[in-house]
Amino acid sequence: MNNAIFYAFIMRLTVEERVFILESYVKTMSYAHCRLSFFEKFRILKMNITRAIEEVNERTLRKVARNMVKRVDKCIEMNGHHFQHLL
Repeated sequence: MNNAIFYAFIMRLTVEERVFILESYVKTMSYAHCRLSFFEKFRILKMNITRAIEEVNERTLRKVARNMVKRVDKCIEMNGHHFQHLL
């Protein structure tokens, strides 16, 4: 397609259609390097989950336990109604 035909084609599009084409182009170019297979993505996800589990330590577990007690106390205080805004 030469430049004159391309320009004529673009000029006939609405602004919304031009924006859609631009967004599609930018998205395609942005993710071009991320064309991993399902198995590669799964392997990376598995590695990330394993790493996150390995990083859990006693301090993290204590914080989780304290937070849970705090949430249960607020839930009882509010008779089972919404309480997240009080945390």
